[in-house]
Amino acid sequence: MNQFDLDLFFNRLNYYPILLVGFAFTALVGYFLLSKQQRMNEAVWLSLAILVIVAFYEMLGTVISSQKIINNWVYNLFNSHVAAILFFLLIRSFLKRKSHKKMIIIFIVLFLLISLVLHLIGFVHYNDSGEYISFLNTVLMLCSCGLYFFELITIDEVLDINPLREFSFWATTAILFYFSSSFMVYISHKYLYTHHLDIFYMVNEIPRSMTLLCNLLLCLGICLAVIRDRFQKEFIHV
Repeated sequence: MNQFDLDLFFNRLNYYPILLVGFAFTALVGYFLLSKQQRMNEAVWLSLAILVIVAFYEMLGTVISSQKIINNWVYNLFNSHVAAILFFLLIRSFLKRKSHKKMIIIFIVLFLLISLVLHLIGFVHYNDSGEYISFLNTVLMLCSCGLYFFELITIDEVLDINPLREFSFWATTAILFYFSSSFMVYISHKYLYTHHLDIFYMVNEIPRSMTLLCNLLLCLGICLAVIRDRFQKEFIHV
């Protein structure tokens, strides 16, 4: 086994994984400052789980790639599967209707079954660019976001709420923009890298920026829950 090269790692390390680790650490501290009842809030602990897993796989991907080892499997496993399922569950926690909650579970099962079949028959490989799996989870994620916004304009108890003061609104909007913008980049990833490297590096900043924005909002959601819990001041309802 080749010796781990720290110099290569630190040369590869940049603001992106550092910020994600910072968001995860801040949210983790905030989570343990919450009361036991607040820590049981599904949206809160799911947000924390997403922040931690994203920070973990981005740092792991940085470590592996810095040693000049192909790391597509890290993103195919953690980003396209583990983190995606956590996002599905987070949206599910925002929904009011039981039928819509069941649909999210159906989406998750459908996604995992199709992904498993595609891997078993060899149509996709764990270490490829992952565009087919990305297409699948993006379509299902956009449908899940659609369920939330559908409830936002059809359920009476939700109509009486100012969505701009709801964490669920901002989180779902961030998830919607993240998956929709990242999807177009992922499906063109291989082509741009092969034929237009300059454009590849430019558009590659889109999913990175959206990831930072999404994780920042999830981190703020936990921090605002701490402010409400400790100081009884509510800016956004979590």
